[in-house]
Parts: sequence; structure tokens; C-alpha cells
Amino acid sequence: MLTHEATRSEIEEWKRIFEEYRGKIRPCRRSGEELAAYLKKRYSAVRTDDREMLAATAGNVLENECYREKLPEGKEPRAEVFRLFWRGGEVFVGLEAETGAFFMESSALSPDEYADLYDEVFFFRGLDEKDLENFFLVAEYVRAAEKYGLQAPSERN
Repeated sequence: MLTHEATRSEIEEWKRIFEEYRGKIRPCRRSGEELAAYLKKRYSAVRTDDREMLAATAGNVLENECYREKLPEGKEPRAEVFRLFWRGGEVFVGLEAETGAFFMESSALSPDEYADLYDEVFFFRGLDEKDLENFFLVAEYVRAAEKYGLQAPSERN
């Protein structure tokens, strides 16, 4: 999870990782429904019907091309928001059911304090074919896999 303006050296490192893993990771992106089930099981996340948060989640998908292009043609976002507790603070996770897009927010914790949660969910969700063309997403995915001692899905497994 990037919580600061990227430096030139970080961008160069992301590009190096991207080149190293180009063609080695296979698409494995899960849906928002699968993410919701994961959060409920792993963190006892509770669904909330907060209209503002639901609207913000749907709005994030519609206002950002990288999320909007993943929506099936003619479909509107199906937003869900979950509340869970992470390291002593409440975190809200907005999910879009069709695309697997997700967003996190907390008034109790800074983004740096819930970055590990974000990285875990990001890794669990995985990447699709389009994501695999983005050097930042690939580098973040590899970093998250290494952080948790996991192996990214590849052509070999």
C-alpha cells in the first residue's frame, strides 16, 4: 500500500520487479464476493449499510477508470461496506462485488497502521490480466507475497 508520494528509486525498483516477474505470474483475481467471505471468516467483519460509505465505494469505482473498466458492460457497481477491528482500531472496507475493487478507511488508525491489512487483502484478491500489465501493481503483489512468505500464482503452479 503506497501511503506517500513515490520516489524515483521506488519507481525504478517497481519496474525492475515487474521485468523480473513479467510472464511468471498468472491472473488470479478474486471477486468482491470472495473478498467479503474472506473478511467475514478471517476477521469477523460485519456488513454495514452506511449510505455515505456505500456511495463512496461505488463512486470510487465509477470515478476511476482502472476500476470502472473492470465492471461488466451495462452493470452498475454493487458496493458493500464491512467494519472490522485491526490492531485496536476500527477499519472500514468498501468492496465492489463484481470487480473485487476495495478501499480501506479508518478514523482510529492511520493508513500506515492498517497497511499490513491492505497488503494481505490485496494479495488475497490477486491480479487480473490487465493488472499484470501495471508495474506498480505487480511489484506490490510480489512484495505482499514475500511479506507473508507466500508464492504468487505462476505458470508452474
